[in-house]
Amino acid sequence: MAGSPNQSVTQGAEHYQCWDVSAGFDVTYRVIWTEGVLRTSNPLLLQLGAIENNSHTEDRGRRLVFVENEVFRFYSGDINRFFCAEGSRIVVLSVTEKTKNLRMVERAVEHMTQFGINRRSEPVIAIGGGCLLDAVGFAASIYRRHVPYVRVPTTLLGIVDAGIGVKTGVNFGLHKNRIGSYCAPVAAVLDPTFLGTLPKRHIRNGLAEVLKMAIVSDITLFQILESHASDLVESCATSSPVSREIIHLSIQRMLDELEPNLWEHDLYRVVDFGHTFSPVIEMLKLESLLHGEAVAIDMCISTVIAARRNLIDAAAADRIIALTQRMGLPIINSDCTAANLQTALDDVVRHRDGLQRIAVPTAIGDATFLNDVSLQEVVGACEHLLRRSLR
Repeated sequence: MAGSPNQSVTQGAEHYQCWDVSAGFDVTYRVIWTEGVLRTSNPLLLQLGAIENNSHTEDRGRRLVFVENEVFRFYSGDINRFFCAEGSRIVVLSVTEKTKNLRMVERAVEHMTQFGINRRSEPVIAIGGGCLLDAVGFAASIYRRHVPYVRVPTTLLGIVDAGIGVKTGVNFGLHKNRIGSYCAPVAAVLDPTFLGTLPKRHIRNGLAEVLKMAIVSDITLFQILESHASDLVESCATSSPVSREIIHLSIQRMLDELEPNLWEHDLYRVVDFGHTFSPVIEMLKLESLLHGEAVAIDMCISTVIAARRNLIDAAAADRIIALTQRMGLPIINSDCTAANLQTALDDVVRHRDGLQRIAVPTAIGDATFLNDVSLQEVVGACEHLLRRSLR
């Protein structure tokens, strides 16, 4: 308890009395792997977050469900059959990086208000890619100062990255995820069968984040990716044993990194590998560059910088860049100009509290951080990658 003032502070002629308030904030959420989450015989989605044995709240099974429009196009029958309880409402949204903004959050909040959510017992359900999960998650985090929500990622990027952490947020102008919160879902429900209707480019987009975790934390995962690079896209689309292995390994490594540092009190984060220059480049190329593609370019830039500093041997650096190309991902982009790269360096210092904290590989499966990367180094790395891309 705060009790009476427990501290007196004198600064010059001014005197203050202080109450010190301390409170814990324990967070537990589940990441659940299942198949057929929309089968009517599978009650999982309706059970998650419902309050049991509460005489004041009757869970009638009604839910407010936000669904990405492309997902609804493929699965409208399943979704309508599953959420058939009286009072349930399905809201179909088109959320892209271009429309993932405060206006989209306002729309979500309007639907929450019209629906009349019971604050603790009727979790919002978000079914879609990372953009929808980010926007709806942010709306849930601020509506009545937080209502529970469940994430159902339908893209590979969502399954291995955006859907399994606690970050929510939207873009502001040309700034990626500039406005957001940390808000854990009740659960993230991962169903690989959604990948069967995902375009091949979007599977590659998610594979970039799998590659990221392999480069900085898991040489075994990297070796599996090398061995199956030519058929990874088809493997993920058909939910093959190999795809399950790489997805499970990637999720495990991501959660290993996130769990002890969910709120990012420590800004030295290996999961930020590939996220130094990519936010600026991605936002400039929204019409033509996906998130994972921008991350792939960033990873290659960071790898070349590390190699030129002899932090990683040339052969390992070459393997990283070669695998990036074999997986169908870009290694450079025309918007990697000196001006844009300087903007990225300046912004990352602000975002990481005064230091660059740039993650770079020191070996396949390991990484370190740099705080003294110059624009000249970055431009030189990009010139090297441009020459390589033209071979």
